[in-house]
Amino acid sequence: MVKRPYQPDPASGAKRLTLRQRIPIRGPSTVNEKTGSSQTSPLHASLSLHPVSAKEALIVKVTPPHAPVEKIDPTNPPHVACDIVLVIDVSGSMGAPADVPGEVESTGLSVLDLTKHAALTIIETLNENDRLGIVTFGSRSQVVLTLASMNKDNKDLARRKVREIESRDATNLWHGMRDGLEVLRQGKPSNRVPALMILTDGKPNHMCPEQGYIPKLRSLYSLSGSEKSLPGSEKRSLPGTIHTFGFGYNLESGLLKAIAEFGGGNYAFIPDAGMIGTVFVHAVANLQSTFATKAVLTLSYQEPLSLEEIRGDYIGRHAPKSDGPESTLTLELGNLQYGQTRDIYISAKGIGEDPFDEKGVTSVTARLDYFPSGGKRKGSAYATCSMLADAELSPNEIAYHESRTLISKFLASIFPANVKEVYQALKHEQLKAKVAELPELIKQLPAQKFEDELNKSLVEDLAGEEPRGQISIALRTPEYFRKWGTHYLPSIHNAHTRQICNSFKDSGPQQYGKDSTLFRACRDLLDNAFDQLPAPEPSAPHARYAASSSHPTSNHPFSNQPFSMSRYHNPAGSCFAGSTPVELASGRRVAIRKLRRGVKVRTPTGARKVAVVLKTPVTEETMCQVKGGILVTPWHPIAGDSDAKAWGFPAYVTQRNVRYTGFVYSVMLQRGDGNPRSHALRVGDVWGVTLGHGLVSGNDSRAHAFFGDYRRVAKAFLGMGIDKAGVVVGGGVERDRRTGVVSGFRQPPPLLDQECIVS
Repeated sequence: MVKRPYQPDPASGAKRLTLRQRIPIRGPSTVNEKTGSSQTSPLHASLSLHPVSAKEALIVKVTPPHAPVEKIDPTNPPHVACDIVLVIDVSGSMGAPADVPGEVESTGLSVLDLTKHAALTIIETLNENDRLGIVTFGSRSQVVLTLASMNKDNKDLARRKVREIESRDATNLWHGMRDGLEVLRQGKPSNRVPALMILTDGKPNHMCPEQGYIPKLRSLYSLSGSEKSLPGSEKRSLPGTIHTFGFGYNLESGLLKAIAEFGGGNYAFIPDAGMIGTVFVHAVANLQSTFATKAVLTLSYQEPLSLEEIRGDYIGRHAPKSDGPESTLTLELGNLQYGQTRDIYISAKGIGEDPFDEKGVTSVTARLDYFPSGGKRKGSAYATCSMLADAELSPNEIAYHESRTLISKFLASIFPANVKEVYQALKHEQLKAKVAELPELIKQLPAQKFEDELNKSLVEDLAGEEPRGQISIALRTPEYFRKWGTHYLPSIHNAHTRQICNSFKDSGPQQYGKDSTLFRACRDLLDNAFDQLPAPEPSAPHARYAASSSHPTSNHPFSNQPFSMSRYHNPAGSCFAGSTPVELASGRRVAIRKLRRGVKVRTPTGARKVAVVLKTPVTEETMCQVKGGILVTPWHPIAGDSDAKAWGFPAYVTQRNVRYTGFVYSVMLQRGDGNPRSHALRVGDVWGVTLGHGLVSGNDSRAHAFFGDYRRVAKAFLGMGIDKAGVVVGGGVERDRRTGVVSGFRQPPPLLDQECIVS
């Protein structure tokens, strides 16, 4: 690293300095020349530059504080105060049934019912420091609630307003968004985090701007970061970030993603009713853990060095600007979250070889500007580095950021923007050619060479075995791509480029926010609120849809029985129904509920004794009926071949789904030879994996960090108490607060004296 003398601040009136001299100084503790970074503070973000000359690249790392200064109580986290305006589609199709995929019994709830439940969940977790506004849009928009502080009276008012919302007719997205932004703007200025959250299930079909949504927005609003309104201009600063949520498959996802990018927010795809809870929970938790807003990164450098973003095109991207030999590259980062870095992998061409050669200056200076949430003064951080310096990041971290960028670039190339700045999927032949590039991307991806959790998560989402590898699956056939890939791929692309965890579903996005104690606490609180709030009154059985509705009515029988909202959140548990026949070593078959410690059962490698039987009471549990009439939970790995080599999930091979109340069972066999194939039972006409099989990572469908670890499962059983027959009574699963992945078993609730009721 080239040492540079202290120089006065250019703003002080000193003569103009060369780039090599203009090193911004905040004070003795702000810039560390050895690392090329600003110093970390519990109140400020830090900035560091990491040249990777061998790759002709530069990694810029923005590191917000890990958590607010105050101690975080997981049961009542001190979330960041927010101004949230919900913009809810109330077109006719929102009244369509919102049945969980595969369930044969309808709850009678509509898409709008679940959206209203999510809104009530948000209200439940807000306090007097937050404000909430509500706008609905059908053929016209309506301001249901202006921004109001969420004290007790206003929360009651907001709940009542939400419950009164009903579905109507067409989809006038533009007026809904326009009025929502106006509600945000008219609220008195505050230090809260402002956000517009738009949920729709269709394509806008009424009063759409003739020139297009993004050009119209651009004519009215300046971006929230580096682009400012000019004096005398009719443009206003965008009053908050815009977040879009698309429900179902009849969407214009390219438009929703473009709107979110213009607004510095996030786009999330909600494929079905089972994902509504987790997507909304993560979206609000991200807002409530915001460290700063309107973050802008500016990189300055000199010829012959050339810097360029390589993650693909996006709305709001800035081209480098040159002033003689000096150039700047500006990146709008938007919101920064506590405990989650923002890492930008940038191409750096023209790196010189001699740091003292004035014709080959290879230094870069960086400035980060942001507005801390809850604060009144703008914050800044600075860093400088020589591009000839050695990289200070580990090889696996460099590989991770490069791989994440390459995946993002590939996904962006599938959806170029049209003249109205709306993303559209490539046509058939172009798409076919692009898909042909995927095997080479997978093969050459730097993450393939590493086994750490971050790199493995990228590989799993890109090319893992089913149900992982969703990116490859989405591109596998034209049918998959048309139905859900065209919506899912922009959503996961957004999660990776903004480093945002948007659900419990995909391995890659689950890595974001997992080290943020505030994000995890907010997510868990919202999680519980969604599940624990009383279920809404069903409206779907009585709904009458407008002629423009694209959703057919449900033919499922409707149940008037009480149900839990958790079914709209996450799959849980891995077990068989109590009557499931298990083949013993002798060839005889007995119901799984009759197994006890020491009983010998048939496995793919021979006879093995039962060690423990886990018995768990469930109510209204979704079970899959597979070959031979076996009832098994959707995510318990099974193999249908005789050799127990082709493992998969019941959810993908189910003949029909049923609702089951009673006890479900899992088994752990004695440890033996350490061969995973020795840890499976013959249940009916399939093989079912048993607990503690030894596969804790990798692409095998059986692999699971907890269920596959014999010692962890055994330790959990010992803590719950095993009776003399080797039976343990459980109460469901515990999930890791950082990742949402199953990490243990719960103690049992009071048991019901019943074996099974199937509906």
